[in-house]
Amino acid sequence: MSRYRLERSATGLRLADGFSRQHPLEIDFGAPSFAHRLERGGGRREQLARAASARPGQRLIDCTAGLGRDGFLMASLGCEVTMIERSTVVAQLLFDALLRAKSHPELAETAQRITLLTGDARCILPALPVPDVIIVDPMFPARRKRAMVKGEMQLLQRFLGTDEDAAVLVQTAINTGCPRVVLKRPLHSGDDRLPPPSYSLRGTAVRYDVYVGGPG
Repeated sequence: MSRYRLERSATGLRLADGFSRQHPLEIDFGAPSFAHRLERGGGRREQLARAASARPGQRLIDCTAGLGRDGFLMASLGCEVTMIERSTVVAQLLFDALLRAKSHPELAETAQRITLLTGDARCILPALPVPDVIIVDPMFPARRKRAMVKGEMQLLQRFLGTDEDAAVLVQTAINTGCPRVVLKRPLHSGDDRLPPPSYSLRGTAVRYDVYVGGPG
């Protein structure tokens, strides 16, 4: 029996880990916890929104869609968002969640501003029109026990592993000529393979490195 399986529940598609008692992962943009995140100031005070300089009509590509929350947040601020997810399984979860959101009276307008593509962003990005902003949020390496991620992100991290090619993806994004590339990374991490950012926004656990101006 495969460790991971996709299954259909009464509320939507979900990913179950057969080796864990953890609740299966289901993406729900209408969940109360996420709704609260969207409602508190519309998300404009969030560091990601500031790093992306989010505004209505902005064309934004999220290269590492994952659970889709960052992309959905940007769409709720009026951005036209393209999500790229290379895991076909996670892409199926996202497609199902977006389909449900489009039939939700309070989420439909936001969901309509999102396009989902499945594949490797390193190959897809050069073929797309250059957007206003590109976001790269690679899967972080496993944290020390005292700072372990919780819940659904823990399951997703086990399923996907870490993104060892994040530096290549960031450089691909910069090379498109996009005027603003935003990289989310652990607060104190570094990578000698990347050029220094134009500036960074720091939080308590993560930071956003912002590259402004396209290729140097």
